[in-house]
Amino acid sequence: MKPFSRRIEKILAWIANVIMILVTGLLSLGAFSSQLATAFKQQEFEPILNNLLQDPGVASLLKSSGVDIVSLLVLLVKVYTVVAIVALVLAIIASFTMRARIVSGILFLLSAIVIGVMTVGILLPVYLLYFIVAVMLFVRRPPKNTGNEDFTQTTFDKPEIDRLEYM
Repeated sequence: MKPFSRRIEKILAWIANVIMILVTGLLSLGAFSSQLATAFKQQEFEPILNNLLQDPGVASLLKSSGVDIVSLLVLLVKVYTVVAIVALVLAIIASFTMRARIVSGILFLLSAIVIGVMTVGILLPVYLLYFIVAVMLFVRRPPKNTGNEDFTQTTFDKPEIDRLEYM
């Protein structure tokens, strides 16, 4: 009997992991460099920032916190990047612990939900692949060993008996 393999799950998970590593790397490169605040102060962003300042909720938040709009956006991008890094770490841990299929499936499901909510559909392939891998880990179970005709086992497991026949 062929040994049970989770090759499909591993391939799908690592495709999503590579995409997420690239996106998170680029995001963290931009978020944690000192150029982010100067990028938000460019002329191209002025209409967007003025539209944000017209919103009464944003204006009251800025007034109560005493922060300007550029530093608020820099803070939001940094928080977004940290959440993406945490989701990536969860997915990588789940990729390496695929033998414990329930734990790995839960971690992939958490990563898919966090990435899906966080990106609002931008990273659709990533969280869709994580969700597919999680479902496959929950659904596909390794087959039971039913090829033991002589019931000589080297482990302490007892053979499964379907029914007892009396003579």
